[in-house]
Amino acid sequence: MEQSRNSKLLFGLLLISLTFMMLLITPPAAYADDSGLPSVPAMPPATGKFPGYHPVNTTGVPSLPNPPPRTSPPPALPPWTGYPEAACSTLGFSPEGIATVPGGQVFVDYYTGNWWFYSTASKTCSLIQTPPPGHSTSESFGVAAKGSLVATISIRAEGLWTCTLTSSDLCKSSPVFVSLPSSFCSTMTSGFCDPLALAFDKTGNLWYTDAIQGWEVELTKASGYSKVGATRSYCSPGLGCELEGMVIDSAGNHWVSDHSCTGNVYENGKIVFSAGDLLWGITISSLNPSKKAHLYVAVTNACGNYPYPFVGDATDLTILPHPYSSGSDYMCGISTQLYFTDVDGYVWLTREP
Repeated sequence: MEQSRNSKLLFGLLLISLTFMMLLITPPAAYADDSGLPSVPAMPPATGKFPGYHPVNTTGVPSLPNPPPRTSPPPALPPWTGYPEAACSTLGFSPEGIATVPGGQVFVDYYTGNWWFYSTASKTCSLIQTPPPGHSTSESFGVAAKGSLVATISIRAEGLWTCTLTSSDLCKSSPVFVSLPSSFCSTMTSGFCDPLALAFDKTGNLWYTDAIQGWEVELTKASGYSKVGATRSYCSPGLGCELEGMVIDSAGNHWVSDHSCTGNVYENGKIVFSAGDLLWGITISSLNPSKKAHLYVAVTNACGNYPYPFVGDATDLTILPHPYSSGSDYMCGISTQLYFTDVDGYVWLTREP
């Protein structure tokens, strides 16, 4: 009996030890855009710039024209080997926001508000959902995901729509459209809301950036995203502060990129980094050699202060592989898996060297 008791005690100790060891093992980071993102390490010095920075236009605010309609096939792919990979290319398509969901990536077409899905298993792109009927959802930019729940916001419609994806990458039920509160939008300096980027926080509330007003606005989950909660003003309209991209980490920090030749990154309303050219997409990912959470930004080169546009790791000032050799490009979205969109109709996958 004593031997049996000792055996049980030994087994119990082994079980406790194994459980403790499992708790110490950090699972591989494969975040969805669901605000389960870890907080970002210390940023580089605010004066840090990416390689190749050559100031030409540091004070101007270039205009952002709407993506032109595609009248010819996409340009031929550059002769890259390895990254970046062209995940999708569609004639007449302008992908904007993008988010990681189970099984792949969801991104939105600027012109129609249609949702497209890129399957990482089959490596194919397909149209999975059209917007709710009766709503003009052109000028759709922001996409956010919390697990299988996906949301898109439209400037033209002054509202957003949501649905929950099924395992077949289709909406479980009809998508729901929610108008931004007219009583709130009418108080804006412009007299209307101008929603651009979109992100979930850890409580499930939605936040969007208002490009023209320089505001960040919360839409509460409890109201079905129909009521405004907290707001944060970054700057006065007309002073070159148009907010473009946004991501929220698990500590509740809001990281926002702006539309200026300074290329500011804000953390909770405070400038913590300036890339030196107009920024758009922004995300957090640990897909880098350090395996730690880094902040990534899309440097459009719309001001001409770099040799070309690119996606950069703002934490260690690394430029990721990209398909550009010159010019500028509006890369409106970057997902946590480092897929990014461009207005030439591509969705690219990149990785740190």
